[in-house]
Order: sequence, then C-alpha cells, then structure tokens
Amino acid sequence: MRVNRDVKQLSRKFGVLAKRVVIVKNGVYRITTAGGVDYCLKRMPNPPVQLGWIDKTLQRMRRKGSIQLGWRNLRAHPNKRLFAKLQQASSPFILIPWIKGAWPSSASKRQMRECGILLAKFHKAGAQINVPAVGKRNMLGSWPSLLRTDHRKLLVLIRKARRNGFNSPLDHMLQTHGRELLNMAGNSIQALRASRYRSLCRKTRPTLCHGDFGPTNVIRTRIVNSIIDFETLGLDLRAYDLYRAIYNFCQCLNWNFSVARSFLDGYQTISKLKREDYEMMKVLLRFPRGICRLIDHYDYRTAKGKHRIERDFTRILLHERRRAAFLRKLDAYAGIRR
Repeated sequence: MRVNRDVKQLSRKFGVLAKRVVIVKNGVYRITTAGGVDYCLKRMPNPPVQLGWIDKTLQRMRRKGSIQLGWRNLRAHPNKRLFAKLQQASSPFILIPWIKGAWPSSASKRQMRECGILLAKFHKAGAQINVPAVGKRNMLGSWPSLLRTDHRKLLVLIRKARRNGFNSPLDHMLQTHGRELLNMAGNSIQALRASRYRSLCRKTRPTLCHGDFGPTNVIRTRIVNSIIDFETLGLDLRAYDLYRAIYNFCQCLNWNFSVARSFLDGYQTISKLKREDYEMMKVLLRFPRGICRLIDHYDYRTAKGKHRIERDFTRILLHERRRAAFLRKLDAYAGIRR
C-alpha cells in the first residue's frame, strides 16, 4: 500500500522504524515501532519558518513545566529533525509522541471546567516566556479583514444562488435564508466597528493563543490533560481563543450555555476575565461561521459531499439562531446590562 510505504519512508527520516501504521485521518498517522513505542506523524500546513517558530515557542513553554504539551520533547527524544518531506515541494510532516487518552466531553461539567483551567494555564505560561520573533504568526488587528473576507464569500454565494434559480437544493436554501445570514454577518461586523477592538490591539499585550482549542485538541488521561495540534498557534487577544473554545465545545450540545459556564468558571479560577473579553467574544460569536464553513467550496464537492451539506444546512442554521439566546445568557453571566 502506497500510504504505508510513504509513512515508513518519512518515519525513517526521523530515525524511527515503523512496524505498524494506522491511518487516523487524512494526513495524520499513528505509527508503532518494533519496541512498542507509538508516535504521531502529522502533515502540517505551516511553512518551515513558521514551524520553527512554533517549535521554539513550545520548547520555551515546556521548560516552565506548568502544562503538558503534545509536542516533541527534546530531552526524551533528542532527534534534531523538526520536520521531513517526501519531496521538496510537498507539505512538511512532524513526528511527535502519541498520547493515549480520550477527548473531553462537552456534557461533563467537570471536564469542561478542567478544559477552562487548562487553557488559562496555557495563556499564563505563554505570558511568562519571550516569544521568538522570527516566523511568528501575529493575528493582532486582523479581525476586520477576516470578517470582511468571510462576509464577501457569503455574499457571493447568495448572489450566485439567486442567479441560479433552483439549480440545486442549496440554491433554494440560500435564496430563502440568505438575507438572514447576511444580517447576522453584518451585525458582527458592525459590532466590531463599534467596539474598542483597535484600541485594545494597541494597548494590550498579545496573548499566545492555541487558535483552535476544543474537544479534539485536548487529550485526557488519569494523570494529566494535554493540549495537542499547534498548527494554529499565534498571537492575538485572548478573547479569540476563548471564542474558539466556546464555539467548539458548545456547538456539540446545541449551544447549551451550561457548557460555556463550566468552561469559563474553570478559566477564571486561574485568570479573571474583563468586560472587554466578553464584548470581543460576542463580536465573533455573532458571525454565522458554521454556515460559511459548511457551504464553502460546495460546487467542487462530490455528489455525496453536496448531499451532506444540503442535509446539514438546516441543523447548522438552527445553531446560528440559537446563539442570540446564548449571547443574552453570556451577558447575564458577565453581569453586562443591555
């Protein structure tokens, strides 16, 4: 099998001989050596200079010893190679230890509280190091551009659906709900313009953010919880990480606010949140991100993929609508009067 040959070839470049290969998902493989040691071989979307920055940053955080990171440990595995490629033009792969454990459950208040504590400790550890300058991913000040880009994509798809008539079920859905979705996106952009975002970016020291903290990026064991998957590591307001965490955890349970409450309670045992943190989270939570991600590249999908998008559209739209009530509860939690 070609995949096995490629994975074993990449593993040898790291000085590891793979006896067994398991495909976890596209671009992620679990390899086992003859001695029974497990590793994760993972394709990374980052350019080499950014991979170097991620590695140096995480090594400095590890030396603080306050949290468990699913990243290569130079003391335990002194292999100096950070990444390897099959060919010069191909994507880089990294080899990191495989962490045996389970994902946290959004239905467990205790586990959500633990995840909030874990993210707060990650932010605290990031503030205690000198973040390397070369290759850093600085997202501070980028929110207006990101929201405008997604808004334009949504607008193009809705206009195209109106021109197409009833060419596909998605066209009909976008014709019916397009104005509502554009209002959601517009309200998010308007809220950002009216906020203190630019002032905060100028005055606030950026936080080292995971960038996609959520249930599939935390591994629970009996001893400790570990953070994994650092391709989105970057500098931003901490509200971005909190927004991503709330989005990833809460969508699993239909935007039940008790999930967010447990997570935020845990976070605040380590670091208290300010009014501006809540305001910035709300800006991003207003945007219909779920629908935008769902319908992106619809025309290039297979028939099966298109059917899945059409099937999931109504469910995701209901999630987008539920966030209005969710945000009112977030205001009440934060003690913000409307």
